[in-house]
Amino acid sequence: MKYVYFLLCCVLFTRLSAQNGTHPVTLAEALDLALNNSAQLRKAKIDREGFEMRLREGRSAAYPQVNAGVNFDAIPVLPTQLMPGDIVGRTDGSFVPVQFGRPWQLGGAVTVDQMIYSEAGRRAVPATNVSRSLYDLLIEKAEEDIIFQTASIFYQLLQAEEALRTVDANLYKINELERMLQLQVANDYAVPTDVKRLRVAKNNLNNQKQNLLTGIAALRQTLQFICGVPYDAPFDPVLEELDAPGADSAQWLNMAIAPENVTEHRLLLHNIELNRIRINSLRAEGYPSLSGYANLGFQTWRDDANFLAQGNRWYGMAALGLRLKIPVFDGFKRRNQIGLLRLDNQKLEEDRRQLTAAKELEFRQARDQLRNSLYALQTTEENVRLAREISETVSLPYREGTAPLSDVLNAQTALAEAETSYGQQVYSYRIAVLKLLKASDQLNQLRK
Repeated sequence: MKYVYFLLCCVLFTRLSAQNGTHPVTLAEALDLALNNSAQLRKAKIDREGFEMRLREGRSAAYPQVNAGVNFDAIPVLPTQLMPGDIVGRTDGSFVPVQFGRPWQLGGAVTVDQMIYSEAGRRAVPATNVSRSLYDLLIEKAEEDIIFQTASIFYQLLQAEEALRTVDANLYKINELERMLQLQVANDYAVPTDVKRLRVAKNNLNNQKQNLLTGIAALRQTLQFICGVPYDAPFDPVLEELDAPGADSAQWLNMAIAPENVTEHRLLLHNIELNRIRINSLRAEGYPSLSGYANLGFQTWRDDANFLAQGNRWYGMAALGLRLKIPVFDGFKRRNQIGLLRLDNQKLEEDRRQLTAAKELEFRQARDQLRNSLYALQTTEENVRLAREISETVSLPYREGTAPLSDVLNAQTALAEAETSYGQQVYSYRIAVLKLLKASDQLNQLRK
């Protein structure tokens, strides 16, 4: 019975959500949608599958290579060769012209080649696992890029929506104040100039609201595009656990970075290792290689092309053997190839050194930005509390007619600025956390 009641509640909630046209989406859900919709990630996975196909293609060289062929030849003029005349009883030193073969020839052959030993191939085997790990890292890098891009736009959208809510709240207060002021003008407690000043403040807020609405629409459409959600579908990003912004700051400020574990660093290490394997394989190409072969063939001749006639006699041949290939001189091609790979590794080592320093700098700057955002968040929160107290203190004397409108407008403006700044800082803090996670290569924590 409880289960049925639970299902009924879920259905009712779904229908109410559909009627209201809302669809709350958390950050983790948005990240999953973006990862499932990303063409960049799908292409990275396709490249991974393509590597497996190329790997199987390369392994085919280790299997026997079997080929078959048929030759059908028409020879209108048979070649003539000279034979010693003493074979047919002529004098020594004489030659007899003889034509071998017949005008029509049919033959076939089957050849089998098998590589038995190749030092270059043996040394290239470790490249399989290194290359596979390299493609896995490329997939991981693509996921990190998508997570950072999606989370950044997600927070920017929420930041703009928070600013819009603050503007709406201030507009509501301005409208209430305007109605009060009009009553005072009607009773000669205020002058029309005060109404105009109030309308100027109201128009400024309306302009700010319009700019926010335009920016919010652009950010929402961008996020829907990344997540693969239709533009007309309900899509309302929400952020959980905002009751105490900054309460988790100790967790982030105690984070550390290990540059050797960063994805970009591991990619460079795998490329360096892959080049070393290629160098060893190229060196081994100068060693002898051994292969075996087997040939089987047949052949027949006729004066006409009717090889289907009875009485044809077929002649066969078969051969088995070993083939030893010994490289002697290749014009220094292999040596130059090794030199290029060494230069490439030197560049990669420089990239690795530079990346280590850059990641350390990025982490330090992200941590400093987080500290600054946390301080600004605490400061603006205190400013909102003070501005609200001032606004309430000034509003009462104004209603009683003992305070000028300028004091109320100044207090209201200060409160609006404080609330707007606080709303901005809440999400600035989240963006600072995001940058710190990116710098420390721990963006996957956002999916938990």
